[in-house]
Amino acid sequence: MLPQINFPELASGMSTTGEMAVSDLEALQKALTAGYGTDVAQLSGGGAFRIQSLDKTMYATIQENKHFKLFNELAKANAGATVDEWTEQSGIGGFLGGSTNTETGTIAEQTGQYNRRVGLVKYLMTRRQVSFVSTLGNNIVSAEAAEAQNGAIQLLTDAEFLSFEGDSTVVPTEFDGIFAQIQAGVTAGQVDGANVMDARAASLASVNLVNQAAAQIAGYGNFGVPTHLFMSNLTQADFDTGLDPAFRVPLPDVPGGGIQIGAPVVGIRTSHGNIKTVPDVFVRDPDQLVPFQSLYPSVATANTGMKPTVSPAATSDAASMFEAGHAGNYYYLVTGLNANGQSDGVISSQQAVAAGEKVTLTITASGGGQETGYAVYRSRKNGTNAVSDFRLIGRVAKAGGTTPFVDLNRDIPGTTKAYVLNMASGYGAINWRQLLPMMKFPLYPTVSAVIPWAQLLFGYLRITKRRQQVVIKNILPATAKWKPFG
Repeated sequence: MLPQINFPELASGMSTTGEMAVSDLEALQKALTAGYGTDVAQLSGGGAFRIQSLDKTMYATIQENKHFKLFNELAKANAGATVDEWTEQSGIGGFLGGSTNTETGTIAEQTGQYNRRVGLVKYLMTRRQVSFVSTLGNNIVSAEAAEAQNGAIQLLTDAEFLSFEGDSTVVPTEFDGIFAQIQAGVTAGQVDGANVMDARAASLASVNLVNQAAAQIAGYGNFGVPTHLFMSNLTQADFDTGLDPAFRVPLPDVPGGGIQIGAPVVGIRTSHGNIKTVPDVFVRDPDQLVPFQSLYPSVATANTGMKPTVSPAATSDAASMFEAGHAGNYYYLVTGLNANGQSDGVISSQQAVAAGEKVTLTITASGGGQETGYAVYRSRKNGTNAVSDFRLIGRVAKAGGTTPFVDLNRDIPGTTKAYVLNMASGYGAINWRQLLPMMKFPLYPTVSAVIPWAQLLFGYLRITKRRQQVVIKNILPATAKWKPFG
């Protein structure tokens, strides 16, 4: 309420002059001051007359469609059934120069090399709902539209992430990503071991390994064309920074012809083809490889029933890649996992590791036994057993009551990967196969005034020419804060 001030001239719309008591002046000033209050219920004076400013745009720091770079680049094709089958040919038979013969000699029989392969469609689903009342008000945004967008982003996030890191042997509801498919091919002898390259905890700042990957893809027996390099943001930053001193790029749209120091590396020219560089936030950098409980504490707590026990032991092994500079003391953290996420971790006792040794972890299943696999994290050399001091080595499928995990230092914690792919049209080397494109499936409420629905995406990543794809592992970006060996 405005203060009661006795100025009859003002009441009749006229102007006036004269004196005003200090108390009346303070009351008038208060009445005309809007202030900066944000609690609507507590606004007083002029602030009570302020018009609410409700911006109709909802701002959020979440992923958008532009972030799903691999999924957006992949060719899309329909899968005819939930079990999708094809034949991968890896050779024509014979050997170089092997068709020579005498005029009447016995002709050697040769047969092409074929591998029958099977892909299983996997089901990405999310259930969403909004209350009926929330759809009635004059909201900043439509509640149903906002949740539908969230659902779509969740499905695309998982499709993108699993395309790199999915592994159906560890979590059966996942589809196999690029690394799992290439590694399985190497293990089966169907893909050359050189299709998995090792940076050994160095950065990818030079193009040496990229050139080697391009040569591998285009080489005899593979006959591919390297077209894309998917990598983490920090790895892209290493390329950009490495070129910084050498480039000055004119900016014609800057007044006065300004220049910009440096230039982003948008492609790498090789003798075997031009490769587009693609930084992808779903190719995880070291700080994204912290224990699950650091990122999703409530989910990890809910999954405590999957928490295993672990016991380490070090022994000599000729295949060990623990070198003199890696020798030291380590801790391990192990979580149980399944499609519902990971448990909080159990931390091992400190384990001394000498050069030429391996560490075998004996992982004993949880009491409930609901886990389908385990995630294994390792501390820095001579680091602490604080949860913040661990980074992911890898995941392993559950083998029964006890599961061995052998750490030969072949997979270095806190490192990232890069993927050199043949995505050229006409090759059909890698694509997304879907039984069902993304759709919204209405559900029906039972006892609540809500509008529920499910959003579905049924498909998987199919690599038909595994020899034309290369993974570079154990990349440690130059600016990584966490260093595995000190």
